[in-house]
Amino acid sequence: MSFRFALAPLLRLRQSVERQRMLALQDANAQLSRAKNRLEELENFLAQSAEADAAALAEARRAVEIQFANLVYEQLQQACLQLRDEIRGLEEARQKAAEAYRQAFREREILEALRSRERQAYRLEAARREQRELDAAFLLQRWHRE
Repeated sequence: MSFRFALAPLLRLRQSVERQRMLALQDANAQLSRAKNRLEELENFLAQSAEADAAALAEARRAVEIQFANLVYEQLQQACLQLRDEIRGLEEARQKAAEAYRQAFREREILEALRSRERQAYRLEAARREQRELDAAFLLQRWHRE
């Protein structure tokens, strides 16, 4: 008779939940990374744009061009602020996903530890049972010889 863990279906469920939580965490990390990259690119563009606008002022551009450049710059700064807000939200979502993964990991680990202890107890009992059978067979042989 082989070892059977009574909570095997629950363990499989916990493993599945852990995998789902891990995928959700990976997705949250990827979204956060993409948002941070977009912010970095936007900030780099704004810095380059400010340098170009300063150079254009030195060249005495028309007022309409300067106003348009300022309007675009303000819009991009607003986009930066929105992106920072989005990043804060994504960081919170990532933290929640990380906590959900840690919880799922702990729940699976508990069941696997229980399964391991039960398997060890099963093996120990099987070894004892085998030893009792060997002892009984030895005593029976000894009794038959006498």
